[in-house]
Amino acid sequence: MIKKWIENLLRPSKKINLEIVKKAIFDYRNEGKELMFKLGEKFNLDIESSEDYERLIARNNENIPRRGELSKKWNYNFHGLECGFYNKKLQQRVEVVLKNPPEFGHIDSWFLLGYMESTGKYKKEVEGVNWQKLKLAVEELYEIGEVVKVAE
Repeated sequence: MIKKWIENLLRPSKKINLEIVKKAIFDYRNEGKELMFKLGEKFNLDIESSEDYERLIARNNENIPRRGELSKKWNYNFHGLECGFYNKKLQQRVEVVLKNPPEFGHIDSWFLLGYMESTGKYKKEVEGVNWQKLKLAVEELYEIGEVVKVAE
């Protein structure tokens, strides 16, 4: 497994445009936040309230299914420490790490790549790019101050 990861990391791949990645992170964070607020509204919860937010994500809350339909366009699925959203029409994926509410915003490169691959305006930009290379680009954006890092 480690050998394969190193091979993928060292394999020549398409150069990643940092400006595109920065825009994708901005869109990804905004869409994730908007979807989380809509999920809270669906269950009459204000996720800016820590008590309501905890009710929304609590595994033992039988009033909120762990997966279901958010709207005619979107499904949701709580899993681990994330909530995945899936746009049925566009086949778009948005994963929200359930930390730092109500802003959220933590970037997991695997999930960001899934978002970019499933989002029309970014799809071509990440053809031939693996998540390890994307992670390096995200880290570079953090280092140069173009994107603010949100802790896990």
